[in-house]
Amino acid sequence: MDEKISLIVVTAGAEANLKQCVASCLDQDYATYEVIVISNRALVLSQADPRLKVIVRPGMALADLRSAGVQAATAPYVMFLEAADFLVGTTALTTLMAHVAEHQSDLLITNAVFAQDDKLIYPHPKAPTDPITANNYLLYARAYEGFRRLGGNVIAKALLAAFGTDLATLTAQNLYLQLCQKAQRPVYDQTACYAYRLSEDRPRPAFQWQADYHVSNLAQLAVVNRTRGWQAPIPAELTLAICVDDYSADKIAVLLYSIEANNPQGGVIYLVHGPLTESAKQALATLRHRLVRFRVELLPLSPVDQHLLEQISLAGNHLPRSAYYRILLPNLLPEVDRVLYLDYDTLVLGDLTTLWHSDLAGNFLGCIRDQGVTIKNGWAKNLFGPDANNYFNSGVLLMDLALLRKYRVTGYFYQFILESTKFFVLGDQDAYNLYFKDAVQYLPIENNYVTQLLESTDLAEHRELAQVTILHFLSEKKPWKDTANYPAAMLPAMRLYRQYRQTMRTEYQLAKQVPQLTVWVLVDDEHDLARCLESIYYQDYPNLTVVVLDASSQPEQVLAICQDYQTLYDHLEYQVVSSAATLSETLARGLAQTHGELVTLISARNWFNNNQPFMELVSYLQTHQLDLISGMRMRFVTAEGAFYGYPVTKEFTSITGLTSKVLATKYPGDYDCLSGMLAKRQLWQEALQVSENEQMVLAQLLAASHQSATWRDYVWVRKE
Repeated sequence: MDEKISLIVVTAGAEANLKQCVASCLDQDYATYEVIVISNRALVLSQADPRLKVIVRPGMALADLRSAGVQAATAPYVMFLEAADFLVGTTALTTLMAHVAEHQSDLLITNAVFAQDDKLIYPHPKAPTDPITANNYLLYARAYEGFRRLGGNVIAKALLAAFGTDLATLTAQNLYLQLCQKAQRPVYDQTACYAYRLSEDRPRPAFQWQADYHVSNLAQLAVVNRTRGWQAPIPAELTLAICVDDYSADKIAVLLYSIEANNPQGGVIYLVHGPLTESAKQALATLRHRLVRFRVELLPLSPVDQHLLEQISLAGNHLPRSAYYRILLPNLLPEVDRVLYLDYDTLVLGDLTTLWHSDLAGNFLGCIRDQGVTIKNGWAKNLFGPDANNYFNSGVLLMDLALLRKYRVTGYFYQFILESTKFFVLGDQDAYNLYFKDAVQYLPIENNYVTQLLESTDLAEHRELAQVTILHFLSEKKPWKDTANYPAAMLPAMRLYRQYRQTMRTEYQLAKQVPQLTVWVLVDDEHDLARCLESIYYQDYPNLTVVVLDASSQPEQVLAICQDYQTLYDHLEYQVVSSAATLSETLARGLAQTHGELVTLISARNWFNNNQPFMELVSYLQTHQLDLISGMRMRFVTAEGAFYGYPVTKEFTSITGLTSKVLATKYPGDYDCLSGMLAKRQLWQEALQVSENEQMVLAQLLAASHQSATWRDYVWVRKE
């Protein structure tokens, strides 16, 4: 049998839309319900329908009418309605009460729909009916208007009865917040069937912020810690943790080097990781043996930890699962009392001792406000309202692991994340900000200086790089990517990173581990040279030299660009060649400046499209004892601003014995020029001796090759 529900229409008796409101109630096809219209003034309303009861309480405040209506209700469930509003459709109650029964719910908060100018507005997409919990009810209330309007929700009458006369003192928002805490099985329902009428004096109900809104009790515990004089144990040994995955495993070498270079006291660095590919495992294993002052410890997640993290939804944000590894650090490092967590895209520019010894004043974390990004772009305001300026970046966290273990925070925090991820935009960073609100110690901005701040005109935010302790390459603008289109203000930071990378390569003698590769850059126009050189110098390959062969009409401008790069990189040779010289003569000048084993070529108007191809091509060439290898090219049509290419398979295919004509037919566009050909120096020398133009050089390269292959992935971009 269907449970009965009482619809309580609260009215001042003079609302123009009261009759529509009551009619929408009486039109419902649900079998067992009553409509109670309770007013504080006399009203004219037909009572012919036996389901309708009209109660008049002259002079009673509207808020007090709620309690009177609940007392008059005879059903176990109640729904309030305001006279300006109405139920949408005739099946609203049938649908809602079916969901109440399905979820055995004592509180059903419904989705929102607004009525304006005879139109219905649905602001939120339909979503599955989800449970409301102690962890997420505040987030639901901040996101959805159903928690802020009085009408439209299904409430067990017993819950309302427990309020007594206090029911009249509560705003709609506080009423539902308290109901969420009292209810046994509250749910948020996708159904939008209660129309809230909008007008100039009745806008969409806004969330009312209050200072005591916390999703955890950590703020209270932090006060207790301070009252009791909690002194966090600070280990003598500097201890850091970095979470890595397949993508970041080969990106953190420069970070580790920067830590050691600026912290002669040494310490230990834990690299926390989940399942990794063999290449990623090898990258981490190599790092373990490079550092001298710091021990590098690999800390794999257990199968149980991996299973727990796999339960966290990643829907709706761009972060990888490895972003959540850090929440397990208190348990992963049971003997460590304090740890400095760093994101993989940071760079340490100074001594960490002062930061390490920071007084956290009884708080669980030391952190830095995210002034450069989240606070400025408004997301923090959506999440924290008046406390938006306290939103912090989770890329650098000084964590009191002893305190986190003392209160067993990890388990509670994990459960909060499980139940709240649908509300996160920035993944675990939002989770940290919400759960640790008012339980963190804010540290100076120099300890997590995001590169976006380099563009700031606010003097309070401006820092010279020499003042920064930890630089954070936040956002998609990373120093290992092509920086050609980055804001000029960010370029000093990108170049500083590359200086650390170059120094690391020199100190660790990484160039000796691979053959030297020389890139000939042919210049007939200076306009695209900087872009081309940038695409060379952000390569992962540690043993590169560049020879610029300048046949342009503006040698002074070309030389200035080259000299700019020579301040960063030692191995750049500049040669002026006559514009009347043949290609063979030009390349012969390049050959004279080439001392390494391998050579590739590119026109200055073109560029290499990512930082990986040289490593891939040379590795395959060595493994299979080739003397020539090539890759695919992508077309960039300037007039259209669009890229064009062919399907990528990432396969290496032998082309030994094939002529340039055959290859041009088989792989259109990849064998009509020399760009992208990577061959042994001797092969280039042989080809130049018998060639007069580009097609002949290409034909001779292929003819002289004993073993050659093509890689079906993009290596360079041709500008048209």
